[in-house]
Amino acid sequence: MTTAIEPLPGVGPLTGALEAVAEFFAVDPDLVAAAAERTCGAGPGRISRDAARDALASLPELEKTELLLRLAEGDPHVAAELKRRLQMSRPRPSAGLRIAGDLRARATAIREERERLQAEKQEAERRRKAQEAEKAQRARLDALKQRGTAVWGDVEAEIERRNPPGYEAAAGLLSDFKALSMDQGMLADFARRLEAIRDRHARKGKFIERLKGLTAP
Repeated sequence: MTTAIEPLPGVGPLTGALEAVAEFFAVDPDLVAAAAERTCGAGPGRISRDAARDALASLPELEKTELLLRLAEGDPHVAAELKRRLQMSRPRPSAGLRIAGDLRARATAIREERERLQAEKQEAERRRKAQEAEKAQRARLDALKQRGTAVWGDVEAEIERRNPPGYEAAAGLLSDFKALSMDQGMLADFARRLEAIRDRHARKGKFIERLKGLTAP
């Protein structure tokens, strides 16, 4: 059984036509990227960006720190030294062509890196939204604190609107007031008032549904 070797050292840089063909035939985009990257930015006497990245990543941390320090200090020889090291790490021409297993392995690495970056982006977005929500709630709690018990009148007024927006607004006020009561050590008073509201409006099923998460511990 013969091992399949790529006929050319990569297919990149990809054109719009090649990308369209790959998409039409449902070719794994990560596999296409792996096949294309070998020639992207590479040429005679040059090393590809991917190979350069791998070579730099393999340097010992102490050595990388020293090179960065010299660069920050304006050492004019750092760039030339790095280029020399990269050229020395470049594979011999005879090892330039890859087999199918190499491409699949590289495609897997590309996919895992993309998924990692996507997960980091989603986590950063989640944290940003959580911080914004916390900031917005804190502003609402400060406003509630200024109004004091008058807020209970607002709750009743929203309930008496007898429509979904009114019930939603009332539940929102109660949720914020519960958080404020916890901060102030007045949760027992909140629980008592909330129970009274439940009793008075027990027949308003749609409103009572919105209070399920407000039961005080």
